[in-house]
Amino acid sequence: MNCPHCQSSSTTERQERTIHGFRRFRCRECGRRFNERTGTALNRVHVPTDIMFLVVFWRLRY
Repeated sequence: MNCPHCQSSSTTERQERTIHGFRRFRCRECGRRFNERTGTALNRVHVPTDIMFLVVFWRLRY
C-alpha cells in the first residue's frame, strides 16, 4: 500500500489493527502511520464499512 502522505511505496504493515479491524501501516520514507481508510471519504466514519454500506443500501432501496 502506498503512503497517502508522500506517495512512497516503501511501507510496512504493523502487527496491531484499529478498533474496527483495519490494517495499520508505517511509511519508511516520512515515518507517518496510517490505516486502510486514510485518505478516503470513509476516513472519519466511526462504524465498520460493511455496516455503513448496508444502511446506505437499505436507505436507497426504500
